[in-house]
Amino acid sequence: MTFPKHIKCVPEDRKAVAPYNFVELPDKVVTVDPDSLPDGDLYHPGRHTGTIKCTLTTESPLYTRCGWTPDDFAKYGDIPFHELPPEIKQRRANFLSDPITQKPVIPGSSIRGMLRTLVEIISFSKINQVSDAQKFFFRAVAAEKEDPLAEPYKKTLKKVQAGYLVKKGDEWFIRPAKKVDNLSFVWIKDELVKKVINDFIPLNSEEYYPQYKINISFEDTALKNGRRFARKISVKPNQYKYVGVLVTSGNMAETGKADQTKRKNDCLVCEPDSQAQLLKISNDTIRDYCSSLTAFQKQSPNFTEQEGVLVNGRCIFYCEPQETGKDVILFGQSPNFRIPFFPDHNGKAATARDFIPPHLKDTKDQPIILDMAEAMFGFVRRDKQTNQDQQARSGRIFISDAIPQPEQEANIQASLDKESQEILLSSPKPTTFQHYLVQPQAKQKTLKHYASSSPKENEPGKTAIRGHKLYWHKEYKGLSVSENSDSQTTLIKPLDIGIKFTFDIHFENLSDAELGLLLWVLSLSSDKLEELQTGKAGEHYCFSLGMGKPLGMGAVKINHKLYLSDRPLRYQKLFSGSDWEKIEHIATINEQQKCIDAFEFSILHPKDGISDSDHPEDRTATKLREIPRIEMLLAMLQCDPPDEGIEYMDLERFQDRKVLPNPLDIRGISDQRRVPSNNNPSSSGSEGSDLSTPKPSKSQKKVNSSKEKSERRQSSSSQGGQTSMGAAFERAKKPKRK
Repeated sequence: MTFPKHIKCVPEDRKAVAPYNFVELPDKVVTVDPDSLPDGDLYHPGRHTGTIKCTLTTESPLYTRCGWTPDDFAKYGDIPFHELPPEIKQRRANFLSDPITQKPVIPGSSIRGMLRTLVEIISFSKINQVSDAQKFFFRAVAAEKEDPLAEPYKKTLKKVQAGYLVKKGDEWFIRPAKKVDNLSFVWIKDELVKKVINDFIPLNSEEYYPQYKINISFEDTALKNGRRFARKISVKPNQYKYVGVLVTSGNMAETGKADQTKRKNDCLVCEPDSQAQLLKISNDTIRDYCSSLTAFQKQSPNFTEQEGVLVNGRCIFYCEPQETGKDVILFGQSPNFRIPFFPDHNGKAATARDFIPPHLKDTKDQPIILDMAEAMFGFVRRDKQTNQDQQARSGRIFISDAIPQPEQEANIQASLDKESQEILLSSPKPTTFQHYLVQPQAKQKTLKHYASSSPKENEPGKTAIRGHKLYWHKEYKGLSVSENSDSQTTLIKPLDIGIKFTFDIHFENLSDAELGLLLWVLSLSSDKLEELQTGKAGEHYCFSLGMGKPLGMGAVKINHKLYLSDRPLRYQKLFSGSDWEKIEHIATINEQQKCIDAFEFSILHPKDGISDSDHPEDRTATKLREIPRIEMLLAMLQCDPPDEGIEYMDLERFQDRKVLPNPLDIRGISDQRRVPSNNNPSSSGSEGSDLSTPKPSKSQKKVNSSKEKSERRQSSSSQGGQTSMGAAFERAKKPKRK
């Protein structure tokens, strides 16, 4: 089955920009037979054991934060960085160092994570390690008519009611409020409240926070712009006709300046209706709400960090269930509360994991499949397995910490002696669905979001996650820090460009194809790329490590030497006293190429390899580099940045929900993907122009040149490539040694 594909060419007036992009998902996982994996208690003939000695060079400033001391962690471990004392901030800005040598070190776990991600992409493995903890909600109060969320949001909250929370055991209920002219709440001008209640904090005050004033009275309501407003209010509960609670919510001061808020009104809610039946809130809804609290919903007073607005007796706004007897699944602290995305209409809020196609993740209701990344690096299953052998397996790749070369001490010290730098780093925003989800079309009204149908076992759905997220390499210039961004700033002391580290990759019992996969990855950033891969002339690739990748930090190159161990000879010389522990030799180019060929053959195998839909649209690929999603990866890894389209967007540019192009579109490389027929809009529909050829940008002017280079590369790859592929096929046909 072919799942939705992102639009090939986004029209110029609908293009978004971002410092990140995505390598799209494969339509098929290249699997590994679990029975073919070697036991871990012996060395197997025909498999490879040895060491890859690597030299890592920083190509842009590199930063990995230092660890806490036990004492500092006990005092400050739970405090956000921007709230730390100045001296602790400076201490935390230091680069990670070895506690014994006190020299900078890059943890092997970071290198391992970087390499595993690349292995996962290149080997067409699953994208299984995606959390379902973050639930997706949205608000579209002032959304324009063309916004795809405007209509569903207004429709959903058209009949909002008010009530009061009641907790019974571990469950939450709502007691509906009494009605005012058939309404459970009315509005009142913030200015009027300020005149009547002395200790009231108005919306435009710098000290503003949400408030609840209990036992007020009000009356004299009138309709205005479709809303009913009260004109009289008192702190004396018996002065006017209605008794209830004054409720204020957020002031929507997006700029950080309260005096510029657009909010002008507060809410008045009548007292609880003792005759009304309690309405139960769904347990799933409570869990989803608590797991996705915003900073605003955690603030005190009046809200709690763990449960937000969930306080017994607190006034609440909600939507009644559509069917009698059903649980409430929509509630919040104001009439315009956030509502969850419900892609499957089952009352459970959407997560990123919901939009991973079933064949790319492990689920309880389908057999476990093993991919090359798991086979090499090991795995622990999310769900309990009946077969213990399928629950977890250790990896066969072990990576040491990277330590600086001895001659680098002066350069390192020069970096560490510099003043710490202040940078701004915010967390990812996956709710920006126009970037993070596949968009078959670019028109704003037809954008897919987290309420669109997700991929199913027998149904491709309307959209899916974009794929593996990577950051563009670019010149590091820092990022200007505004006075209102304290909570997102941090201090760092990065290492300069050109500093060299060394580390080792130890491996055991790797097959030809597995070792070839590792070599294919490492050779990308090697100075000897041409010796192991037929690449584009003049192209250089970098990997990414550490913090600050959106700003251009963390670019590294890795050169390597492969040492293969002769295990039988090693043990034959064990008691001879003649350097038995050094029975290793540097692998020749031919030995490495043999493994790389075996890996490429396993990926391109006509039966057990990738899906037909992952090949280029006009041919069957004969080399891995010809596959469009691998071209996307290489476009992202190029050390030289694109001409445009990789900066952050300001808030105003987000309002039109422009679509993030794919990496080939940004690089101006011809997109040879096989787009499914259900990806194309009807020729008679209003969205047909989305797939038309837009006016070329600066980067797109390079398409013709890129095509010519691609054709030369394909011609070069096919010459002589058939022999090595054929040799790999002959090796694959040999019976397994028992």
